[in-house]
Amino acid sequence: MNPHYQQWLRLAAAARQAPGDRDAQAPYGFATRVAALGLAAPAAILPRAVLEKFALRGLFAACALSVVAAAFGYSAFQTEQETEAIAGDTVTEVLAQS
Repeated sequence: MNPHYQQWLRLAAAARQAPGDRDAQAPYGFATRVAALGLAAPAAILPRAVLEKFALRGLFAACALSVVAAAFGYSAFQTEQETEAIAGDTVTEVLAQS
C-alpha cells in the first residue's frame, strides 16, 4: 500500500475519534493578528511576475499586428497576381506587338 495512503488512513481514524467541539471560537484578537500579518509586508515582486503580467498582452498585440500585416500583404499579393495574369496573357502580348 502507498505510504501516503496509510498516513491518510491513520489521520482519518484519529479525526473520527476527536471530540466534536462545534462551539469553539477563535481566540481573542485572532482576526486582528491575521489582518496585521497580511498587511505587514508587501509581497516581493519577482521579475518573472512582471513578465507574466505583460506576456498575454504582448501575445494579443502580436496576433493583431500579424492579422493586419496579412491583410495588407494579401491585397498586394492579389494585385501582383492580377498584373502577372494580364501580362502573361498571349492575346495581350500579340496585340501589344502590333
